[in-house]
Amino acid sequence: MDYKYDVFFSYRHKPLDSQLTQTVFNMLESYRLPESLRRQGYTDIQRAFRDTEELPVSRILTNTIDEALRSTNCLVVVCSTDTPSSEWVDREVMKFIELDRADKIYPLLITGDADSSFPPTLKSVPGVMDRVMDIRNEANDYRQMVKKAETEILKVIAGVTGCPESELRREHTLRRNRRFTTRAGISAAVMILVAAVSLTLMNLAGNYREVSCRREQASMNILRELTYDLPNHLTNVPGAYSRIAGILKRNTEEINQILRLSADKNNANYEIASNYEKLANAGSVLGDYEDSLNAEEMAIGYIKILVDEKYPGSDQLLASAYNNRGNIKHAAGKYTEAAEDYDRAISAMENTPGADLSVLARMAGNAAANAVSNGDVKAEDYFRYALDLLKETPDEKTQKTKAQLLDNYGVYLYRSGRYADAEEYLRQACTEYESLRQNNDSLQVLADHLRAMSSLSSCLMDAGNFEEAERTFLQATEAAEKLAEDEENLTYSLLLGELYNNYGLCMNIRGHYEQADPLYQKACKAYGKVYDKTKTASDASLYATALLNVGENAFKAGDQERSEAYFRLGLDVYASVYDQLGVYDRSQCEAWRSYDLLIHQRDPEEAFRAAERACELQPDSVLANLNRAYACLYTGRYDECDRLFRILAGLGDGQRETIRRDLEAQTNAGLVSEHLPAVWEIIGGR
Repeated sequence: MDYKYDVFFSYRHKPLDSQLTQTVFNMLESYRLPESLRRQGYTDIQRAFRDTEELPVSRILTNTIDEALRSTNCLVVVCSTDTPSSEWVDREVMKFIELDRADKIYPLLITGDADSSFPPTLKSVPGVMDRVMDIRNEANDYRQMVKKAETEILKVIAGVTGCPESELRREHTLRRNRRFTTRAGISAAVMILVAAVSLTLMNLAGNYREVSCRREQASMNILRELTYDLPNHLTNVPGAYSRIAGILKRNTEEINQILRLSADKNNANYEIASNYEKLANAGSVLGDYEDSLNAEEMAIGYIKILVDEKYPGSDQLLASAYNNRGNIKHAAGKYTEAAEDYDRAISAMENTPGADLSVLARMAGNAAANAVSNGDVKAEDYFRYALDLLKETPDEKTQKTKAQLLDNYGVYLYRSGRYADAEEYLRQACTEYESLRQNNDSLQVLADHLRAMSSLSSCLMDAGNFEEAERTFLQATEAAEKLAEDEENLTYSLLLGELYNNYGLCMNIRGHYEQADPLYQKACKAYGKVYDKTKTASDASLYATALLNVGENAFKAGDQERSEAYFRLGLDVYASVYDQLGVYDRSQCEAWRSYDLLIHQRDPEEAFRAAERACELQPDSVLANLNRAYACLYTGRYDECDRLFRILAGLGDGQRETIRRDLEAQTNAGLVSEHLPAVWEIIGGR
């Protein structure tokens, strides 16, 4: 049979795998049989095939790949410890077996061993171990692998050309000896000349090395200035991130090619990894989470090479990369997946000798914040672990990390209804940020400070300190509106949406429904813009909550029709992403559904069941327990009703005022209960 391709390369698109595949591919296509073998009728390898792109997400081989496999004589499977996790490499092996060419499969073993590096199907191929091309070495030295490959590829050349491998090896040895003899002769001929000018050449060589090192370092400095440090330079420039991402995307591969020419491969790999991490961070800010995760995966691949090379600090780099991947997944609302990366990062840092405890604390803090979003009871353990770590590190190294931890811990306590403790931690966070901003004009630090102010204001509001809450909201909102002029930075839009929404709550609790409505509407606009861009479940939840707040505010203002319309909109958004939501957001959705069933559908029993589901998901959620209390009031479960209202009323004056406004609105809408006077007495009267 005539084949279009002599060799098909099946490999994982990882840095080392791809690099070696390209090199061996070039070796095979450029290999020329010795003249003595050509005279016997053997012909050279004509053409090889390798797919330079990752296969698509679908579970079916593309037509191009399928046709190439059918038209190929031999299959080379590049095997590393990353290979078994690729279902596509396994499918290509399986396809080749289906084509009845199992005896034409040649593994190229680059790392690991047959057990750890062969894809599952390859392990079952009869006699495959006799065809293994083993180019491994203990240090994973690329040059040594290439040197071994020059001999090992003779196995597949024999399989393609039909020439006995023993003949190829004999001719290969003769070629190498001839080259050595030729070089030796030339060396002898120029020995006298070398001796005569050796001193001059040594001096020139020394100067050349010095100049080369300086030039390479200068080139690296330019690359770093124009690429790696670009996000740092432009972080305070509105609209810069899309340009940063565009520059990095356009230049990444070209820059990586330049870096690969560096004599210091480890340094080059470090810089390439850094490049991909910058690209990942820029993508995350823009809400391009898929591209961001792909870039972070590339960074992790290069860092793993550094770990294998025992590059100084590479273990901590890998831990940091896992943490960064967790941050991207958290931003995308993939809380369970993010938790796995955070745990992996923490474990790696804990096992790194001399690890920076402030970095470990930051990782634990990220894990804690993610646990809050996921409704994980381990959140408080993470927070306390992180804060304990900060006690062992100097203040000047940890101020930003400490401020973020205090803020997130305060939010966690606030959501649990522990307002006094929450206020204490949130005030500490704001104090830390105020101090930090005296010497740091970063817009990101400002944004973090405003977020802490928003959380503190919400806490003050529910505790009944309305005047301070409103002042803080107003101050933070004005600053956030200026930040959000940078429309492409979604983190600023989310911050502004949070402030508008919480400021609206402050007006709502005080009975200023006309003032609350435009604030809620602005929150809907800000959150809706982000959701339109990202389409993540977590951003959908924020948008849904803002819509529902408009509806709840309209209900208190007596506009039943408008209230029902916004409840439908909000609950529809929730329903569209419900299965993707974290535990906390699902609990909020069920709590809102309970209130809709009560005030619009007038079905207290269904409202009670929805509130029960909300409390099962998040037992300490204030919103879930509040709506459970209302459902108990209108279904005759008075003992449970009284117990819940006593707990809720004890949270603070702001929570009691919320209950008063809700009960007044329910009464005005025609909801009645003989037990209502007892509830008024529990919360301190009208």
